[in-house]
Amino acid sequence: MNEVPPLKIVLASWAPFYAGAEVAALRLAQGLAEAGHQVTCIVGTEGELLQRLRQAGLECHHVPTRFTDKWRYWLYFAARRKLTSLLARLRPDVVHSNDLPTHQMVGDAARRLGLPRVCHHRWIFEGPAIDWLNKFGAERHLFVSQFLMDALCAASQRLAASPRAVVYDGLPLPPPPGDADRQAARVQLGLPPDKRLVLFAGQIIERKGVAEVLHAWHELAARWGPQAHLVLVGDDLENEGAYRRQMEQLARSLRLQVLFAGFQRNVPLWLTAADVVLVPSHAEPLGNATLEAMAHGRPVVGTRVGGIPEMVVDGQTGLLVPPRSPGALAAAIDRLLEDEPLRRRLGAAARTRCEALFSLKAHVASVVEQYRQVVAGDCGQPQTTVVAGAVP
Repeated sequence: MNEVPPLKIVLASWAPFYAGAEVAALRLAQGLAEAGHQVTCIVGTEGELLQRLRQAGLECHHVPTRFTDKWRYWLYFAARRKLTSLLARLRPDVVHSNDLPTHQMVGDAARRLGLPRVCHHRWIFEGPAIDWLNKFGAERHLFVSQFLMDALCAASQRLAASPRAVVYDGLPLPPPPGDADRQAARVQLGLPPDKRLVLFAGQIIERKGVAEVLHAWHELAARWGPQAHLVLVGDDLENEGAYRRQMEQLARSLRLQVLFAGFQRNVPLWLTAADVVLVPSHAEPLGNATLEAMAHGRPVVGTRVGGIPEMVVDGQTGLLVPPRSPGALAAAIDRLLEDEPLRRRLGAAARTRCEALFSLKAHVASVVEQYRQVVAGDCGQPQTTVVAGAVP
């Protein structure tokens, strides 16, 4: 039986800051390289993602990402010319844009060379923005959740008519942490060893529901204050910490004992230390924070929005609550803090679900299958749903 040859892949990301989409790009690039494919990364901003890709030993290039702005068209033309020249030298089998904003210039440059293009969709945009960013098209569009595909295709007829697939993100699965690991992590992080630990880990921005976390904790403080500890890991990277400072002020006004740990590179250690993880987002196409908590065997209290219900099965792997509802969030947290057997059962089931559907190996295999179809010129029907971990 002949072995399938490896692919030459260019993975491009604008990466104006380092958040969920950039984490996904780093993981995919590493996973593709580990699977034997030749991966070259092109990053539009000299920042955290570019640094981490280089630290991982991946071939990287920096080409500034520009947009078709009629008032600064010369900047776009200059950047596109540089990118086109680089792609002509690399001659990859497929060019993969990590998100829709990345794709406008990348899709244009690859189109001029006749290179097959894949565009990943990771966030919700309005119809005119979708069509403007997707003005040069792609041979295949990938979506991180069924919710996101339905929402974007409802907003854009052009996108709805394009070949597309749902491919869930994946992550490398750590060994399931045990009680000894939990205690060791707390010692290393300087956290109380004998309190139940409730963790939020993500961007400290409005749409992540941080204000609801603080108001929910205010409702629980009288009962759980001496026995539980709330930690918020992350920062407002988009606005240089402005919203994080606003939330710190809210915590002070509510007289809450809360640890704002700031941006941390060792989020897995915080997850190991946690008992309950909160994902109270207002909008979430999928959500790395949820997947990471599940991979660590931690029960998630998440909101019933976007792609979160595609990850968290209510009452089986975590608890789901309405968005923007501090009362419902407080009740779910209270339930888990009170019931240790429930926490353990939900956490174990979350890990099992993550192994089945959201491993990096399954994700890479599904993405590569999409690449091979595109390279073979098989655009297929407009809608083809592929779930990482499931049989296509």
